[in-house]
Amino acid sequence: METGPKTLRELKHYIRRDLRYVNGHPYRAFFSRLLFEPGFKYCFWLRLTRYFFLKGKSAMLMFLLCRMILKHYGYKFSFDISFRAQIGPGLTIAHYGYIIVTSYMTIGSNCTLRPGVVFGKKLTSRTGNAFVGDNVDFGVGAKIIGDVSIGGNVVVGANSVVTKDVPDNCVVAGVPAKVIKYLEEQQKQPLSKTV
Repeated sequence: METGPKTLRELKHYIRRDLRYVNGHPYRAFFSRLLFEPGFKYCFWLRLTRYFFLKGKSAMLMFLLCRMILKHYGYKFSFDISFRAQIGPGLTIAHYGYIIVTSYMTIGSNCTLRPGVVFGKKLTSRTGNAFVGDNVDFGVGAKIIGDVSIGGNVVVGANSVVTKDVPDNCVVAGVPAKVIKYLEEQQKQPLSKTV
């Protein structure tokens, strides 16, 4: 699992993947998306903040500057995604709306977050160490509670509450969330977008 961009080359890779997932092309309309696409704008500053955070004390000034900008856009767009969370490339924030991802999360590549998605912890637990695989699509209002593991190639339905582990290649929905359908081999391909 990738923990974040540690080199300038990795940082560019992450940003290209995020842009490709939003725009369908890694270079076309970069500045347009940065100016007018709230989700991509937030992802861009999230990647920069994480990059300088991983650099340590040598990049403290740049880290603090990027973190302030990230906080500004977080308040503006109602996104609360921790720069400490381990999030792979290809992150998509689909629309405006409150989204919470705490610092204990590990999220794979090509994840889509929609308004109302919340990663939380149980009252009896200090942390909510959820693990999310690659190519996971979260519907509007999905909640992930506690130390759960969500496999790769998964669709989490709107307003679902995930409290138990989810296997690979399936669709889950309901409160609490249950597997309602398994995805076949040919259906797995469109979920995976690679560079």
